[in-house]
Order: sequence, then structure tokens, then C-alpha cells
Amino acid sequence: MEGKPWLLAMDLDGTVWDNLNISGINPPYEKIDSEKIRGENTVVTIYKSAVEFMIWCKRHGAIITSLSWNKKEHAMEALEKFGIIDLFDYNATDYTPDKDKRLLDLINILKAKGINITPDRIVYIDDRDIHMDAIKKSVGDIIFINIWKTAKNYDEAKDVIKKKILGYETTA
Repeated sequence: MEGKPWLLAMDLDGTVWDNLNISGINPPYEKIDSEKIRGENTVVTIYKSAVEFMIWCKRHGAIITSLSWNKKEHAMEALEKFGIIDLFDYNATDYTPDKDKRLLDLINILKAKGINITPDRIVYIDDRDIHMDAIKKSVGDIIFINIWKTAKNYDEAKDVIKKKILGYETTA
């Protein structure tokens, strides 16, 4: 199972960084250190565990996309300032709640490139579950990891991927 392509779709707010609305902080952003940026006197801290998780997923064959309800320019500048923009193969971030449509569009883009990813090979990480009904209806039964809730941390998220994507059991 490990050789088959799979897609990791990452929400950003509250998932990759601690701020819950990067769209509410106008650029330009200033890099404070490797884990913090500042915009309009608001400091945003990246979750190092999220970055390590994405690197691990990439090493295990993931195609990574952002899937975030944000002003694209804000999100892209934050990713750039944090130095992690290159972890993302695609960016499906837009200032609309239509994550299901953006995910479906990306699946079709990949399909046109000869990369066929079925719903059971899609992992979506978000700190909220408000988009899941629409995603299930439009895309199918993907693997949803409600970070900080159903998975308490990114190590638990890795365990889900090890079992459901990579096909091996994890030790508890």
C-alpha cells in the first residue's frame, strides 16, 4: 500500500499554526524567529510538530496540499515567512468555505496528470469538522483527522496514517 499515491490536505489556522484567522492579520508579515511571525502586532506561532508531521508524510509518499478557508495572499505569505511553502505541492486555499469543491478540483487536476487518488487515499487534517458533511457528499469517505480532538497530537495522526494509508499496525 505504501507505494500508491496519497493526498494529505492540511487546514492551516489552528492546525499548522496557533492563530485561528490569519486572514484577519494584514501582511506584510515579519519573521521573528524560526517559529514565529508578526503582523499588525499579532504574533503567530507555527506548530513544529505539524511541520515535522508534513515532512514525515512527504517521506512516506504524500502529495501535500493546503486546504484552508483563508485569504490566499495572507496564507501564502505566512507559509513563505515560516519557510515551509515548499512542503506544499499544491495550495487549495481560498476565502470561501467550499473546501469540498476545492478538494474535488484538485483530485481532477491530479487525475488529468495521471495520478488517480481515491477517497480512501485522502487524509484531511483540520481542527474543526464543519466541512466534513460537504466533503463526504462531494468527494466520498476520506480519512478525516480532527487534530487536537480525535487525534490528540501529530504522533497520533501518524499512527492513523501508518494503519490506514501505509498498511501496518502501530504499537499502542
